[in-house]
Amino acid sequence: MMFQPFLREKPAYIKLIYFIIIIFCSLLLVNIFGMVLAVPFFGKSFIESLTGIYDYNDPGVICKLKYIQIINEFAMFIVPVLLFALLAGKSMRDYLKLDRSINFVQLLIGASVIIASLPLINWLSKINESMSLPDQLAGIEKWMRNAENDADALSNAFMSTTTFWGLLINILMIAILPAIGEEFFFRGVLQRLFSEWFKNAHIAIFLTAFIFSAFHLQFYGFLPRFMLGLFLGYLFYWSGTLWLPIIIHFINNGIAVVVAFLAAKGAINVNFETFGSSDNIYVNLCSTLFVAGLVFILYRKYRMNSPSTKGCKP
Repeated sequence: MMFQPFLREKPAYIKLIYFIIIIFCSLLLVNIFGMVLAVPFFGKSFIESLTGIYDYNDPGVICKLKYIQIINEFAMFIVPVLLFALLAGKSMRDYLKLDRSINFVQLLIGASVIIASLPLINWLSKINESMSLPDQLAGIEKWMRNAENDADALSNAFMSTTTFWGLLINILMIAILPAIGEEFFFRGVLQRLFSEWFKNAHIAIFLTAFIFSAFHLQFYGFLPRFMLGLFLGYLFYWSGTLWLPIIIHFINNGIAVVVAFLAAKGAINVNFETFGSSDNIYVNLCSTLFVAGLVFILYRKYRMNSPSTKGCKP
């Protein structure tokens, strides 16, 4: 008798409820396991040493925070998605669309979009940062600014490494694991569930991109991250394989890691957060038009190959 996945025939909102429950269970159990696993490496005082204000100038603190970051990637994004996929599909690879090959032309165009969009992304960031809330919401805006500053401080602390091993750890922590985990989570599960629920792939893509951007809690980088989420969502929808957005996500994050490493080494004089930015309006417009053209080519290839909604179809 063949195994029938428990959630396979359940409505999308029921699947979403189970997914949330699995996430909370994973966060609890994986983090407990991670804390126990940390003792042989960091000592019994591991948890106590992370209470209070962090000293980002202390390499020992940064090492521990990186460890926690990696554990959280597994706890939040990877483990719950794999468990959910096992309960909702014939197999994890089938449910997450990892059993389909990558079209090299789509990959090449997708990577070109990431590189060509650097001026556009930084332009959107400047627009986003210039936004302000009404005076009545001054308290909320102050909290948002403080949260943004804290996130920037942590990112700079993580990125400030000049050793080869530090670079490898950052590539794992900031490029590889988020590319896999976040694409598993947002495109592999949420976008699919929203597509089932609303019976509209475009609503699913936009809603997932919104949640993807909001989830990072960096409000003054919301617009560029939302645009990235849209692009990754449509890549999945048009290609029918989750490998393509995973690789493009990796390239996007990997560029920042490598630029930050070279800047820390003194090889280049640029901030990884503003790499590729330009104050020239024509450069930004050219970036926008070039990206739009590349995305249109991807869309045309999708229409020529298959008009179906294979990327989000259950």
